[in-house]
Amino acid sequence: MNPKVSILCITYNHGKFIRDALDGFVMQKTNFPFEVIIHDDASTDGTTDIIREYEKKYPDIIKPIYQTENQWSRGVKIGQKFQWPRIRGKYVAVNEGDDYWTDEHKLQKQVDFLDAHPDFNVCFHPVQVIWDDKRAPDYIYPTKKQRFNKDVLNLSDLLKCNFIQTNSVMYRWHDMSNEWPKQSFLPGDWMMHLLQTGNGKIGFIPDIMSVYRRNAGGIWTGAMESDDWFSKCTIPHLHFYQAVENRFNVDKSDGKSYLLSKALKVFLRTKNWEKITTLVDEFPDIVDNCVSDYNENIGNAKKLKKYKHQRNRLLALAVIEQVVIVGLILLIIGVIK
Repeated sequence: MNPKVSILCITYNHGKFIRDALDGFVMQKTNFPFEVIIHDDASTDGTTDIIREYEKKYPDIIKPIYQTENQWSRGVKIGQKFQWPRIRGKYVAVNEGDDYWTDEHKLQKQVDFLDAHPDFNVCFHPVQVIWDDKRAPDYIYPTKKQRFNKDVLNLSDLLKCNFIQTNSVMYRWHDMSNEWPKQSFLPGDWMMHLLQTGNGKIGFIPDIMSVYRRNAGGIWTGAMESDDWFSKCTIPHLHFYQAVENRFNVDKSDGKSYLLSKALKVFLRTKNWEKITTLVDEFPDIVDNCVSDYNENIGNAKKLKKYKHQRNRLLALAVIEQVVIVGLILLIIGVIK
């Protein structure tokens, strides 16, 4: 029988966590078949061996791909190339290798909801957020306020902010390969929520049915805070805003300006001239607006203007140097002749 639900799981070096994720899958009690489409991106910490163990024990459920070379580092879009083509289910749930489900009826509840509401394309539930290093207390996401005090939401709500934690979602799946932006961007889960929602509704189920781990190595742990996050994520996140504007015909200027102004402060403080150069080249209008609006930190604005002036001066000198070199070569050729 074809599975009614396909579970997507991408994992890399999740040796400390992957058993919790896999146990959350195989414990599900449903009146329909489901499959786990798992992609191990050449883990080096024993993750692969654990997945093989579960594959051997649950061959009808666990459907892995084991990479021998890390695909993410090569810029491969793992979802499009390896995961989405294998989906057989009418519905799709998602869980990364370091998160896990806590309710054995999670899939059944979400399938029952979508079966009963054909005008809904997405449903989700709250999750418990925990810090592995106990740096902060656990909490529940999203709050009622974060989902706009609604149990029924739509695309316009989701365009304002991402209130869906990925391991809580279930989609009425449609192939979105042709809709997916070609340029690399972050966050991919928010874009997936948007594209799967389309013109349908989003339903909220109030049961807490999963755990989202936050850890020091997570890419979004230091979002809008750490220097490392700004270095890695600023430009891909700006590309995300651009993709959303192009796809959904909305204005994300406020989000872009806010992100870029914070990033510029970080890059100027850390003297990350490479990132500043990329921002100036790719987003000149936003950079200029941020400089003109930098009333709260005039020093940074002056630094950036000075940098742009020096950069243009160096570029001009480089051009002059090339002209001189070419002239000398022509002169030498003329003398030889």
